[in-house]
Amino acid sequence: MIKRVASAVLTAAVLALGASAHPMAHEGHQYKLMGTITMAGADHVMLKDRDGKEVTVKVTKDTTVKATPVIKVQEIKAGSRVVITAIEGKDKTLTAKAIEVGTAPAATK
Repeated sequence: MIKRVASAVLTAAVLALGASAHPMAHEGHQYKLMGTITMAGADHVMLKDRDGKEVTVKVTKDTTVKATPVIKVQEIKAGSRVVITAIEGKDKTLTAKAIEVGTAPAATK
């Protein structure tokens, strides 16, 4: 009986701690963003994520672009599918470490 009560108390405590801790983003946290490019410039890209939300991500000289053929950030075409690895800054902005470019969807007639 005592074992069962102790187990129930421990389970309740673990559940209470888990329920009160909400995931919070913090400086330096790394994100993987997947979506479709809506605009690409030398200093930032905009994409529509899988939930349809517009996201702006800063680009720096250290941002790498993985594409075939090799291209610069501003050469990424609207409609291209991408996976962006980004880091959150103190000001809550995202800065791209790497942008992996997939293919643009086929044009429809």
